[in-house]
Parts: sequence; structure tokens; C-alpha cells
Amino acid sequence: MYGHTFMSTPKDTAIAACRQLMEPIIGILLRNGVTHKDLVAICKQIYVQVASEEFGLRGRQTNLSRVAILTGIDRKEVSRIKESLNNSHDGEHNQQHQDRLTRLKSAWHQDPDFCDSGNHPLPLTIEGEQHSFALLARRYGGDFPASALLKELKRVGVVEEQPDGKVIATKRYFVPAQSDPGALLRAGSVFNDLGSTLHHNLYKANKQQPLRFERRASNAQMSPENLAAFREYVEQEGQAFLEKIDAWLSEHEQPETDSEGELMRMGVGTYLFSHLLEPAPIDADTEEGASE
Repeated sequence: MYGHTFMSTPKDTAIAACRQLMEPIIGILLRNGVTHKDLVAICKQIYVQVASEEFGLRGRQTNLSRVAILTGIDRKEVSRIKESLNNSHDGEHNQQHQDRLTRLKSAWHQDPDFCDSGNHPLPLTIEGEQHSFALLARRYGGDFPASALLKELKRVGVVEEQPDGKVIATKRYFVPAQSDPGALLRAGSVFNDLGSTLHHNLYKANKQQPLRFERRASNAQMSPENLAAFREYVEQEGQAFLEKIDAWLSEHEQPETDSEGELMRMGVGTYLFSHLLEPAPIDADTEEGASE
């Protein structure tokens, strides 16, 4: 009998990759009461959205019949889902709100009207035409009210009110507390940013759109005793790197008054990962041989 080598199909490989991707996501969903039926409904929506936007012919949106064929969802349900998607913009609004808070905090550390020569944020009056949070919000907060921005920044603990009534930024960046709904929204945004980069590099990169930077540095021969020191090192070096990126982005951003053309969201993300490795299985022959 001739032996044969199992060859996985692209679909098999994609499903294997999906299992890795979905494991942490399912953990998040279960901890927040999201059942598999809820996830199925979400997946149907996203299948229709992506098939409609990315698989059209000659630059046009995909028609209902083609979406139904690609997704395996019948045409009537595709039509209903597309209508519901057209009426929902919550995800886009949440991302804009998070980006706006980040931009405002960066400006507080870089715009000379709101920081000193060492890029340390100045205490700001809440109202006023100079050195005030109201001015900072008007300049960098977009159409979000200054009072709402200040309330949110206070709530997440990155801005404090001083005894004289002025407010001061206590942190340049913030990550919402684990119990904060904003933490879940941010996690979704991080997954989306990383996934979009991987998707681009796999299927969209070409001479006009080169590969996006995506690298890892890891070592599988590390002792758990090194984790605390590694975490401290990454936080220090990662923070310094991100502040350089933030300064570059702020220096090159398009003023809102001049933004008549297309705008693009761009940035870099860093993250630390660690997990214990399962010990390699030792069969009887190997164990006996090692003891000789």
C-alpha cells in the first residue's frame, strides 16, 4: 500500500486559524453573557457587510444574489441584514470617541499652549480663551462637548481637578478599568486593528499598497521568573516608543479646517504576550533511552 501525505485545503487552514483567533474572543463573550446564538447573529451581519463591501465587481457593491452565494445566507435575510446595517453606526461612533480622547490627551502633552517646554501638561482652567480645557477641547475635541470630554477623562482617572479649580492630566495614555464598558470597546478596537493589518498583508498588499509593518519578538526558552522584569522592560520601552509615534502623528496631522479631502486613521499598536508551554510528551522508548 502506498502512503500518502494529507494536504489541507485553504478552507481547512482558514478554519484552523479561526480557532486560534476566536479562542480569546469567545472567552470575552462568555464572561459577558453573550451566547452562541448571539454570536451567530453577529457573524451573519459581518458576513453580509464584508461580502457586500469587498467582493463586488468592477468597484461596485456586491449584489444580493452574490452576497447570498458567498455567505450561504438566503437573499431575503441578506436584504434584511443590509437594511439593519445601514441604520447602525455605533461601532464607528465609539471608535471616533476613543480616537478623539487619545488625540486630546496627546495635544495636552505636545501643544505649547497646553504644556511646558519639557512636554509636561499644564494645569488648565475649565473655561476661558487661554490655557483652558475649553480651548483644548475646541481645538482637538471635534464636535464632542468640552464638558462631556472632561467628565469622561475624569471618570477613567487620567484627569484630576486641583484645589484651585484647575484640571491637570495625570497620565498621557489610559486603558479603561477591566470593569469599565470602555475596556470592552477598546479590546474590540485592538482586535480589529491587528486583524485588519493581517488581512491586508495576506490579501490586499501590492505595489500600490505595500505590506504593513507587523512583527513579533518572542522566545520559547524563558523562565516564568523573568516575567515581572520583562513586563517592566516592555512597559518602559513600549511607552517611550509609542510617545515617539504619537509625536510624529501629531506633527503631521491634517488641521480640521483644511481637511476637505480624504482622511485616514493610522497608527501603531504594541502588546505583550506570555503563556506557559505544555511539556512535550515523553514516550516509553525515549524515557528508557534517556536513563541509560
